[in-house]
Amino acid sequence: MQKILLIIIILLLLQSCATVGMVPSNVSEIDFYAPEGKTGWSEYQHVETFHGYNANQIYEAAKVALGNAGFSLRTADKSKSTVIGEHGITLHDWNVVAGVYFKENNDKTIVKLIVEGSKDIGFSGDVTSDGWTGKILKEMRDYLSSTYQAVLKVDKSD
Repeated sequence: MQKILLIIIILLLLQSCATVGMVPSNVSEIDFYAPEGKTGWSEYQHVETFHGYNANQIYEAAKVALGNAGFSLRTADKSKSTVIGEHGITLHDWNVVAGVYFKENNDKTIVKLIVEGSKDIGFSGDVTSDGWTGKILKEMRDYLSSTYQAVLKVDKSD
């Protein structure tokens, strides 16, 4: 009986972990106009427009930003306009997965972040957000500003 209970507990823990498969693997699966904020049990989405930066610059910035925010790079594919990273255990989560998706539009590039946390309840409830989308975007801005010496202009209507 104890072995069965242990197996059930292990299976539940494994199912609650966030995996790379929880986020889209290609920009073609992304709706840049979908609602933002907390959009699922432990899913957070944010869209931002980067004026004056092209897709290549955003691609490099996304890889650096994920690393600087503590994420390990899991997949980066410029042809799919996708960069995905995974963050290990935090005080509130078993793990967190973040996907950065981008599309170039004239003189700007639109970026969407999707962050998925583990599906556990924990002592403090779902607190996955931990500002991950904001942290990653800040790291992207810092990288772009310091690397390309351009002034980041944010369209306030975004």
